[in-house]
Amino acid sequence: MERIKQRMKSKYNLSNYQIAQFFYFMKTLASESSKILIMGILFHSKWRFYLFALLIMICVRCAMGGLHFYTYPGCLTASVLYLWLAVYILPHLLVPVYVQLPALAGCLITCHLIGPITSRYRPEECKKHFPMYKRLVMMFLFAYAIVLFLFPDNPYLFVGFWVILLHSLQLIAAKILKKGASD
Repeated sequence: MERIKQRMKSKYNLSNYQIAQFFYFMKTLASESSKILIMGILFHSKWRFYLFALLIMICVRCAMGGLHFYTYPGCLTASVLYLWLAVYILPHLLVPVYVQLPALAGCLITCHLIGPITSRYRPEECKKHFPMYKRLVMMFLFAYAIVLFLFPDNPYLFVGFWVILLHSLQLIAAKILKKGASD
């Protein structure tokens, strides 16, 4: 490993910090990719719903953050539970669109007021982008509500609704836990 780092340093004229960033990126990429693959295997019987739920989760989670589990097994377990609820369990609760739309409005407000809740490993300079992240998520959730209004019987949109609702709930939990940790 040290030989690789020295080679990167000499060949590409990278600083120790840049090399550390590169290795952190590679570790994160491998970790997230393996979790997505493992979950893909677990959700293979509903893989289309899984991919849709994952897409919605990534759109909201990358900008708003939320609960963070600092171990691979903890993060994988939480992600599997989150997506299992959204894909397999909660869609059996039939919620009419006239309830879903106000709930999405509540999620929009929650994300705006509480988010982002970032990992302790996220660089401080990212905080200057928080207003932009909030605007992007607000536009995404508003557009999602419009699409849901236009296509209320689409089962994919129903799964996405549960992903957004679960995300908002875990954002509230993350805020409470973060506040409790700082007291």
